[in-house]
Amino acid sequence: MNESGTRSPFLAFFLNSIEEAGRVKRMPPPLLPSLSSNNYLGLAGHPKVIEASIEALRKSGAGSTGSRYLSGNHPLNEALETRIAHFKSKGAGAGLIFSSGYHANLSAVSVFGSHAGAIYSDAENHASLIDGLRLLKKPIHVYPHRNWEWIRGHLRKSGRGTPMIVSESLFSMSGDLGPIPELLEIVRETGGILIIDDAHATGTLGTTGRGGLEHFSLEFDPDHMIVTGTFSKALGSHGGFAILGEAGKIILTSLARPLIYTTALPPAVLAASLSSLDLLETDSHLPKSLQTLSEKWQTKLTGHVSLSPILNLRGDQETLELESSKLMDLGFAVPVLRYPTVPFGEERLRISVNLTWAPMVEEALLETFSRRIERL
Repeated sequence: MNESGTRSPFLAFFLNSIEEAGRVKRMPPPLLPSLSSNNYLGLAGHPKVIEASIEALRKSGAGSTGSRYLSGNHPLNEALETRIAHFKSKGAGAGLIFSSGYHANLSAVSVFGSHAGAIYSDAENHASLIDGLRLLKKPIHVYPHRNWEWIRGHLRKSGRGTPMIVSESLFSMSGDLGPIPELLEIVRETGGILIIDDAHATGTLGTTGRGGLEHFSLEFDPDHMIVTGTFSKALGSHGGFAILGEAGKIILTSLARPLIYTTALPPAVLAASLSSLDLLETDSHLPKSLQTLSEKWQTKLTGHVSLSPILNLRGDQETLELESSKLMDLGFAVPVLRYPTVPFGEERLRISVNLTWAPMVEEALLETFSRRIERL
């Protein structure tokens, strides 16, 4: 506001436009426990992860002080790149660390999409993937959710080769799985490339938590795929990664502006991620326990048999608001997701199954959603 206390015409028009579009967002109460947390395995609060972070903080300070190309390339970056590449690809790929999963997706999609003959993106892909595609300023074919046959049909009609297909392995809003085997088959047949956003699948899917490829019993293919992800969900830390072939890593390291022009991750964060990987690699019960708990609550609240930890609860606006309000009265935050996070008419509650859930969480869920459970 100006000195007279009135809002400038520009800001007033801007604010009115987003209010009319239903796009005004507000932060949830900061101290209210969230049931939408992505801390699936509870590693964000694990004593070993915290201790590793504190030790690195004492040794190397609070910040990285610059981009990796200047002063921020702490040795822990390369150590983490080696570890995450081995964890996700069994050594078949090379790793590259970013300051966030958003940056990893933005970089991979915008860099490699620039040389693709045709680009296909799932209708429910994450905003970071969509924003990377927007940077290309090229025609993007948005295919119906999970409909790999649509892509085949379009490729036959268009006759354009070398496609780039972009899909999540575990979709962040709906909680369902991308058809990764079928998409991989398409890019192998056409000489294209598949970008797999494995953010929510890492630590949650596969017998040892290695993600979408392990879930589908697939091997990493450095010639036809790039796997991106984040340390900020099941691994309980922060930052993003891309797993690619050696040539792909050189290309991305050389051209990815979000990597080149962003301050590197602090050593304490890198150390926390390494510690989380240690825990996940030595305790295979973590992902198994999460999958068991996820299957239980998927059955109770959605009626689906699924190992996905993302519970997608649809309903009319009034019912969702009442359920969200009841959970808040019981001491838990689960906001109603609206446009543009989800399409108009597809409002929902998104609950993330979490190994840290206490009995009081389960009691609150049973009380709030008792009518849904009765209908199943």
